[in-house]
Amino acid sequence: MSPRPKKSPKPKRRPDTWYSAGGGIGRRGQTTWGFWDSDAKRYVKAGTTKAEAIAAQAEYRARRARGERPVVQTKVSFAELAEQWFESKRVGAWTKRSYRDALDNVLLPRFGDWQVAAVDADAIATLIRDLEREGLHAIDATRPKRPLSASSITNYCKPLSGVLSLAVRRRLIGSNPYRVLTSDERPQQQGRRPAHEWSEEEIEALLTAATKLAARRDAKTDYTPILKVAIECGLRLGELLGLEWADIDLDERVLRVERQWTLTGELTTPKTKAGIRRVPLGGEMVSFFRQLRLASKHSLDTDPVFASKTGGRLRHRNVQRRAFEAARDLAGLPEELRFHDMRHAFASRCASRGVPIGTLSSVLGHADVSITQRVYVALYDRASAEEAFRAAMSS
Repeated sequence: MSPRPKKSPKPKRRPDTWYSAGGGIGRRGQTTWGFWDSDAKRYVKAGTTKAEAIAAQAEYRARRARGERPVVQTKVSFAELAEQWFESKRVGAWTKRSYRDALDNVLLPRFGDWQVAAVDADAIATLIRDLEREGLHAIDATRPKRPLSASSITNYCKPLSGVLSLAVRRRLIGSNPYRVLTSDERPQQQGRRPAHEWSEEEIEALLTAATKLAARRDAKTDYTPILKVAIECGLRLGELLGLEWADIDLDERVLRVERQWTLTGELTTPKTKAGIRRVPLGGEMVSFFRQLRLASKHSLDTDPVFASKTGGRLRHRNVQRRAFEAARDLAGLPEELRFHDMRHAFASRCASRGVPIGTLSSVLGHADVSITQRVYVALYDRASAEEAFRAAMSS
């Protein structure tokens, strides 16, 4: 008796093969259930059972009916999407550098290997608390424990929110978890240091100290003019370094702010439209600029007003250290004062002399008068109250 022929073995099922269960429901392989989205031409994973796939398909269709863009499950990592977001940004060089710094020092070390959908509100809130408590030590144990300010943490989180917004647009997540953080979970503002109220004596002491420093044998540059203009005109450091002689119209008695010199060594326009502005000049400053230009070896219209010995623009850090900080210390002024505080000296003078706060806001280049009010309203309220008191007591 001849032996029975052996049955040919059944072909093994490929683990990625689609097995339809009807109605668009099916599974890939043996355990992954999902459904087919005919509109998007893609398979959407739903769970490990047919019931889960049916429920997910119903919710998916309901969201489409409401005009929402249903989330498509994916294994895209945060790092992959972050790099795509970064390459798409069309911003200034300094802003892009700060984004790169935030990604490299905080966001990629913490979330780089995570799938985008895993970066939820709880994970973001934990990151914020870690940075408040330990600073960058929470990311890199070799760094010292140094809590970060609310503004620093917010700057680190800006690219995070941007990447998650891109994930929403690409239907990788349903909503941006950064936007649902409660006020308690967001970076907590510490008490803001009140603006220093400069006296005329302090201003004079600072400028006198700068003149003494310029007279020393080892002095490389006389920084007194840039400090004087900062106090008398209220310009930011980048705006001062961006000034060219063509920006100063002595006949019209106005200084035009149209550009700024960035830390990356580029001339750019101010960040906001309000930053492009006209600053009126009094008679004293008109005479000052006229004498300064006559004495300068670099006085062409396109030359910087505050130039180095070779005619180039001064460096931010040199002005901060060799000009302001050195003069501040020699004058015996509080060591917490920074170059930017000279804008407060300008504002203090304006408040004491009755300049309307709306006018001050425009001259300072604030995008909204509420910014000026938040910082300087105390000066104006007190000046107004004291003047009213004097008037009442004089009657």
